[in-house]
Amino acid sequence: MNSERTQSWALIFVVLGVSSFLISPSKSYFFAVAGEKLIKRLRLICFEKIIRMEVSWFDEAEHSSAALGARLSTDVASIRALVGDALGLLVQNVATAIVGLVIAFHASWRLSLIILVLLPLLALNGYLQMKFIQGFAADGKKLYEEASQVANDAVSSIRTVASFCAEEKVTELYPKKCEAPIKAGVSQGIINGIGFGVSFFMLFSVYACSFYAGARLVGDGKTSFSDVFRVFFALNMEAVGISQTSSLAPDSTKAKNAAASILSIIN
Repeated sequence: MNSERTQSWALIFVVLGVSSFLISPSKSYFFAVAGEKLIKRLRLICFEKIIRMEVSWFDEAEHSSAALGARLSTDVASIRALVGDALGLLVQNVATAIVGLVIAFHASWRLSLIILVLLPLLALNGYLQMKFIQGFAADGKKLYEEASQVANDAVSSIRTVASFCAEEKVTELYPKKCEAPIKAGVSQGIINGIGFGVSFFMLFSVYACSFYAGARLVGDGKTSFSDVFRVFFALNMEAVGISQTSSLAPDSTKAKNAAASILSIIN
């Protein structure tokens, strides 16, 4: 009897492995195709809108050729990063959360409720991380546009630069313009790293609390040892999904700022 159950469970895991092998590439492919089509459509709409603008519109610094070029390349690519693999990961984590909740509550609703009280801490950490990064992303984007403007002006007016022997001056000016966005990027990386570390700290804290609560429930005879592990592994997958979703905070922040930049052109 035990041998038959072992074989059946082994066969189930083999089927799951083969299914994942087939579904994962398909998921990445379809989301990648959707992202590329979105990029093509956004760039086409923005370009058509730009060439129909009044001449005076281009006199503003934020509507210079370098800034507009950066929007068409960098901003649209930032939106693509969120629509592609990131969106696929989000859909996967949502499905994992729903299935995990069903399995956990079926096994032990008491222990499931205790663990669910702790899971919002992971979501709160991801939200705070996103808010901190949002300011750095917006500032870095503006500063990089200024650096791009210097490079674009130097290349487009290379004859003037050469006639005044200003090559060294322009060469020194561009790195200075890049210093501020580099510092902003370092600050963003530090905050992202701290947030990622705190996410794992909270994740293992949830592990500790769940085992402690499960041991107390088993001692009181309100659940069984096997049900504790069933709830733990079900909600463990859900907690890992929440932690992975919090790592999307930088991409979502960049995509939000990029979308606002693109919409300012379209509208």
